[in-house]
Amino acid sequence: MKETGGTVEDYVRLNRDYTNVDEDVLLREYYKQTKPHLDREEVDFILEDKFYFDPEEAEEREQKKKKLAYKEEIAKAKNFLEETKKKYYDEIKLRPGVTQEQQKAMDFFNRYNKEQEVAKQSHESFKTATKDYFTNDFKGFDFKVGDKKFRYGVKDANEVAEAQSDLTTFIKKFLNEDGTVNDPGAYHKAIYGARNIDTIASHFYEQGKSDAVKDITAKSKNISKDARTEVPGDIYLNGFKVRAISGDTSSKLKINKIKK
Repeated sequence: MKETGGTVEDYVRLNRDYTNVDEDVLLREYYKQTKPHLDREEVDFILEDKFYFDPEEAEEREQKKKKLAYKEEIAKAKNFLEETKKKYYDEIKLRPGVTQEQQKAMDFFNRYNKEQEVAKQSHESFKTATKDYFTNDFKGFDFKVGDKKFRYGVKDANEVAEAQSDLTTFIKKFLNEDGTVNDPGAYHKAIYGARNIDTIASHFYEQGKSDAVKDITAKSKNISKDARTEVPGDIYLNGFKVRAISGDTSSKLKINKIKK
């Protein structure tokens, strides 16, 4: 495009690969350019009349003739279309210089192709690194909690590797079909969690320790304020019979002297 000053459409037309095109499509393109006066139905009639046959009704010689004719017509079409591409290329070079808008389009097209190639290479490299990470003695994810380290294992490392090989799989969970975010709260919580996972794990670890201390303290202070009760009984002190009476008051205290 830089050499000829052509447009994106010119680039596409010049880079058509006719070797892999369906043969019927190829012939239609050939007739479209060599017989522009014919409509689609007329082209269909020519193709049917010259090349199609019923294998059950046509004689072997007739079948062979139509197959050879079809093959010759395909070769002729390919040669014509390739020659047309070359002539078209020469015509483009004779056009006036590239306009500012054309230059912008070319710059964008080239930049897009380069970015796509870099993105593809980066993704392939990431997939390879992910596969290596989960297959080389992977035992789980380690989390730093204070001065300690804890490990969280996963059941299926291969499934995790597959799910996390493409970041768009994660992002799609929060998007509608039109690409808008359907749950901003869940999206931001997930992103924040991913960015601060060790801090969050440490927070809940410390919270758990604090709750455990509070529970133990509460149980240790759970002392009954009810008056201690004793089983009434009689004891003798120096000839006096003393009976213990339950209650908080001493107003009912009695001393009985033993009669002799």
